[in-house]
Amino acid sequence: MVRLAIAMKGENELNHTAIALDAIADFSVVGAASDSYRILRLIESEQPDIAILDYHLDQISGPDLVPTIKHRSPGTSVIIISPYDDENHAWTAMSRGVSGYIVRKYDMGTLTGIIHVVHKGGLYISPRIVTQILPQFHRYQKIFRNINFMKNKKVFVRPKAFFDLSHTDQQILEFMSQGKTTKEIAENMNLKTGTIRNYISVMMKKTGVHNRAQLICFALFIKPAE
Repeated sequence: MVRLAIAMKGENELNHTAIALDAIADFSVVGAASDSYRILRLIESEQPDIAILDYHLDQISGPDLVPTIKHRSPGTSVIIISPYDDENHAWTAMSRGVSGYIVRKYDMGTLTGIIHVVHKGGLYISPRIVTQILPQFHRYQKIFRNINFMKNKKVFVRPKAFFDLSHTDQQILEFMSQGKTTKEIAENMNLKTGTIRNYISVMMKKTGVHNRAQLICFALFIKPAE
């Protein structure tokens, strides 16, 4: 039995989804809520297997809730239902620890299949987004394969773009790879959000990428030497 908690901003969609999933033999809906604080309390109390969250909730967004959910209920996987089918929003959600990212206008059969995939330890991203992300991974896999290991010490053979990055650039990249927003990065580094945006814009030019998602991909594959 897969125990589910559901949070959706729209009451009608919330009730429809909860009733439909609870009627499936393999599933048990242990609670449903329409705002972030209620669903967080419910998850902490019930420790469900999977939490299905709207991207937009009152008070705190679905992706922003994930780190707290992971802290208070480590065994709970999270599926985000999003209105966005672009790579940037998907990257942000997945880097926060989301196990499933599904674009709205799904059917119940699709959602049921995704729940089973996630419950078995798998990951799911809507196919349209995957087609945007894969070319970037292929590009940086070539860089990643250039990592050599000599004895017990890592020796990184990096592209020239890496050496053009300042220490501050690398700090920002690290925060971006953790899924932090521009505002959160600014708060962590005691800088203005506009300053962080300028750093990100300059880094895009240095690394030859075209958007934040590609820059995060660069950050995930190119780590500072240990």
